[in-house]
Amino acid sequence: MDFPLTPDGYRALHKHMFGDLYEWAGKDRSVNIGKGGSLFAAAPYVSNGLDAVFKDLNGKEGFRGLPRAEFFDRLGNHMNELNAVHPFREGNGRTMRVHAAQIARQAGHPIKIASIDERAWMDGSRHGFTTGDHRGLSAALSAAAVTRDLGPEARMGPGGMAMLPPRDPPAGQRYKMSLAKVREELDKYMPPARAEAADRLRGMIKDGAPSDQIASARTELAYVRHAKGPVYQSHLLTYLGARDVEAVISPKQTPMERVREIGSALAVQINMQNTAQLQRAIRALEKPILPPGHSPAHDRLAATFLKNSPDKNLADPRLAPAQAIVDAAMGAARLRGDSSKTVDAVGEATRKTIAGKIRSGEPLDPKAPEFVGKAPTTPAPPTKDRTR
Repeated sequence: MDFPLTPDGYRALHKHMFGDLYEWAGKDRSVNIGKGGSLFAAAPYVSNGLDAVFKDLNGKEGFRGLPRAEFFDRLGNHMNELNAVHPFREGNGRTMRVHAAQIARQAGHPIKIASIDERAWMDGSRHGFTTGDHRGLSAALSAAAVTRDLGPEARMGPGGMAMLPPRDPPAGQRYKMSLAKVREELDKYMPPARAEAADRLRGMIKDGAPSDQIASARTELAYVRHAKGPVYQSHLLTYLGARDVEAVISPKQTPMERVREIGSALAVQINMQNTAQLQRAIRALEKPILPPGHSPAHDRLAATFLKNSPDKNLADPRLAPAQAIVDAAMGAARLRGDSSKTVDAVGEATRKTIAGKIRSGEPLDPKAPEFVGKAPTTPAPPTKDRTR
């Protein structure tokens, strides 16, 4: 059976599976639940969270028409976000697997639910929930595919880090780059590099390029998408006390070429590290960074709210009520005749208060005292001692 790829379709799937067991089958939960000391999305946010997850899925046409590696990467991310919402009191994992099988079937990459490794699925769900890294779920789903590509999807290094395909050392002038500069470069060039690598792989497959070239291109694409790719490696080297790398950089490089050269420089530094110290650093970085009781989904939602412009927040059904509170507080300040500087201060203070409530999973009440649009209180500057 196929169900609409919408929030209501997902609820209908849950009701079909569990309607004989639970009276509340197919209904959003009204209680807060968690696992391993971390909370799933708070009950007031479940509906909007589910809307956002399916808006993303349908905005990408159900992941149809994608190469296998890209498809399972996106499917794993979709499952990870759905797991963070956890819309039902029970049966979320089983509903997710049936839902994933339908998406895979319709996209031309069918999977067998019975072939999904239980331990890999549970470990991937747990790791993805606490860290936001969907790679484990992607791997569990990909391993259950009916047909598999023979080419490599990632070249693994120490500690599960992704590495570039083997090649000759780059030729050209080497420049010393601090690791802070490396992260700045990666932040700028990684998004276009991912698009360039995906387009290159599609073109090679379409043109019937040799299999070894296609395998190399697929490995590069996996590298720039991997959770333990170049950005992770730069943080790892910083943790180990390294300060810089030497990379071959030129202004004529494409984004993928720039990332490739930086990645090669990072790999050289990593291979120079003591193996035991490297493993200890990897284990330290993989520990969950959130304290017990926090929800990764809520933290990401609060960060998105603070980062977005007001228009973007209003366009997002999860954040529109929060932005409406900010607008109302600033409007009240204007009606009082406050200066533009004070109005902006009211808006910023309200945004920070709302972000704190989103992180804690509390419902947003526009009539709460902290949202009435009062100007933030600031201590008076100290009076100068003029007797000296």
